[in-house]
Amino acid sequence: MKIEKNSRVKLAYTLKYDNANGDVIETISAENPLEITIGDEDLLEKFEEKIMNLKKGDTFEFILSPEEAYGNYDEEGIRSVPKAELMEDVDNIEIFEGEIVPIIIDGDDGEEEMEVEAVVLEIDGDIVTLDFNHPLAGETLYFSGKIVGIEK
Repeated sequence: MKIEKNSRVKLAYTLKYDNANGDVIETISAENPLEITIGDEDLLEKFEEKIMNLKKGDTFEFILSPEEAYGNYDEEGIRSVPKAELMEDVDNIEIFEGEIVPIIIDGDDGEEEMEVEAVVLEIDGDIVTLDFNHPLAGETLYFSGKIVGIEK
């Protein structure tokens, strides 16, 4: 059975920065594989494309550019907001530099509000600087792994 749209796939992989010799970002073991459904946007679109048509037991190895993964790092994704305003969004929990916090933002063109995550870069008195870029934005990603199981 080959991987196709709507297949339920179990996979093990190692994710590294840049190439096979890069620092490890994440490892998912075959003993506790990641389970996803192809087409449900559980994985990056290009990742799903790369494993399409593989079978149980097949291995994979590929590189995704920043554009294929989480996009380029965008300096406009850095925002400074009043701490009081931020505290309303995070239910008045204590925040620290380096912490990932959920932020409620208004949708485009009057759409409903949505929750996004941001990294607290700096707290300077009453001003908090947030980074809305994905933590892996701007990074080239190297994946190697194995298809552990496939179900329809």
